Amino acid sequence: MTLGEQLKKLRNEKALSQPDLADLTGIEQSYLSKLENDKSMPSNDIFRKLLTAYGLSLADFIALFDRRYAETQLKQIPDIEHWLKQQQQSQMLNQRRYLYICSTLIVLALTLFYVGQSKILFPEVQFGYYSQGVVLAGEPKDIFDDWDKMIPREDVNNQLYYKKKMEMTQRKDEKFILSEKFLGKNYVVTLPKGLRLYRADSEKMIAQPINAWLCIAGVFFFVMGIMGFILERRVYKTVT
Repeated sequence: MTLGEQLKKLRNEKALSQPDLADLTGIEQSYLSKLENDKSMPSNDIFRKLLTAYGLSLADFIALFDRRYAETQLKQIPDIEHWLKQQQQSQMLNQRRYLYICSTLIVLALTLFYVGQSKILFPEVQFGYYSQGVVLAGEPKDIFDDWDKMIPREDVNNQLYYKKKMEMTQRKDEKFILSEKFLGKNYVVTLPKGLRLYRADSEKMIAQPINAWLCIAGVFFFVMGIMGFILERRVYKTVT
């Protein structure tokens, strides 16, 4: 529908004759006739008067027309041209934000998938460490394994040997800990009375379902991001 046809339709909906509308807007009837027959384009001032008479907002009036027609024909009216430029800028801004969101989804997807696949946050291997007891100040760290080497050879079978053996047996206080990080073959924990020497003893695999969920979430967000790019042209028509 053309501008003239729409103006005539709006006038009829208001049950106004051309003379009535001319009196209401202060526009000559002959000029209104030209407008309704598409023989003239209204000035910005007259266009505003017509909108007031019809009780329409600028956006509502433009919505009555095909977008292409508004951009090619109605654009000659300054108010409409300004409104169309604002809409174009808004559309471009929204389109840019939409693409940013799609890009963010893909980056998030790759990050989640990497974290889940690499198990960097939730390791599935635990390292076991074993300590035989507390090593007192001044003693070698491997005292529980090599205490017998501290006994002179000539005294191996005497009371000193058995006394030391009994002492080390009584001092044994075994501890076993699990760590998600590899702390080395040996590591030392300092205590008030001495220290504990922990030695790598075993490795244990544990299930961490959250890693699988992270991978699933990564795939989901990746698909969402890609689909967003594919549908972008349908969501936002090409700006002209």
